[in-house]
Amino acid sequence: MLNDLITFFTGAPQNRRKYARRPGPFPAWVALGNQWTSCACLDISGSGIGVVAPVAIPDEANFRVKIEERTITIRAKRVWTQPGQTQGKPAWRCGLTFTGISADDWDAVVRFCNNEAVVVENKAQKELELVKLKADDVARLIPKKLQDQLLSMLVARGRLAPITEKNPLVQYAYGGVVKRQGRALHRLSIHSRVVDPKTGETRAFDTRFFFDDQGSSVQVDE
Repeated sequence: MLNDLITFFTGAPQNRRKYARRPGPFPAWVALGNQWTSCACLDISGSGIGVVAPVAIPDEANFRVKIEERTITIRAKRVWTQPGQTQGKPAWRCGLTFTGISADDWDAVVRFCNNEAVVVENKAQKELELVKLKADDVARLIPKKLQDQLLSMLVARGRLAPITEKNPLVQYAYGGVVKRQGRALHRLSIHSRVVDPKTGETRAFDTRFFFDDQGSSVQVDE
């Protein structure tokens, strides 16, 4: 339902193919049930990974890949698979495309593939973690029912005045998909303001929401 958010955040599929690809192998693990199984990442780019694993890879799964000293978490969908053997044992080679990755992990992957420093500790880099959405983007990417739910939660917390107009004065910023409590969730920040009717003082709030692909499970950072 919300997969277009991923495309918006990481770039259109046809454009993502232009990202540099860096060959491995790199240490990697795939989540199978409640366990992480060791595999090898053969190559990585800003759009996907190639892996070889001792077990069949599901259609979609979570992966951990170590690039330099950093371990990134990725959710990826299998595009193709090829059974074979390695060291006389069964193995499966797969090509996968990203369906979920946090903003800072994705930036690290792109830098790594361009032979740049994986870790960048500065304010400008941290600001890349959220991408502001224009009104047209919000209308196109976030279902109206979910928008109404999020705004109602802000009203209930006193972070937004009761909605009496069609377009309340809020600003949305999308932060990609992050892993939270063992689940891959979309991260969205909403900037809102409330004017005290007695003093005229304006108070501003930035509230972070986390929700699944269906928009049916919503979490909020107080």
